[in-house]
Amino acid sequence: VRAARIRNFGSWSPDLVKGERPCLGLEYCVSVGEESWRTADADVIVAATRELGTLGLVRPGVVEAGYVVRMPKAYPVYDERYQHNGDVIRQWLAREVPNVHAVGRNGMHRYNNQDHSMLTAMLTVENSVRDAGHDVWSVNVEQDYHEETSHGDGRHGTGRD
Repeated sequence: VRAARIRNFGSWSPDLVKGERPCLGLEYCVSVGEESWRTADADVIVAATRELGTLGLVRPGVVEAGYVVRMPKAYPVYDERYQHNGDVIRQWLAREVPNVHAVGRNGMHRYNNQDHSMLTAMLTVENSVRDAGHDVWSVNVEQDYHEETSHGDGRHGTGRD
């Protein structure tokens, strides 16, 4: 199979699904312009449905509908200036449009996993509704959470810098 990640939106919240019907999302890692990116939506849905069957997650014939979203630049690129550039954007947003809140992977230009992305949105709602004072920019910065990588010289880090 080519799906990199499968999510069950009903596991996040029953409010995200219609009745007892599951709603699954399959993620494929492709680049803008390559053949997979240009594949017709109907063909992507057929292939994704076939993969769900191959994995034994869905019986043939039970998929009712599908929808394709193409997300260019879904993963941020970390370079030597990403922290500074992020600070500039955060300061500008706070100063110029304080009612605009960046959340999730693309909004924050940060590689958050799905749970962290959802958490930034939930905390932002609490901030908006109750003035809770959550610092959403502190989500997913714990050093002990990240997978460690070796730099080959005895040092270890998160692989981010």
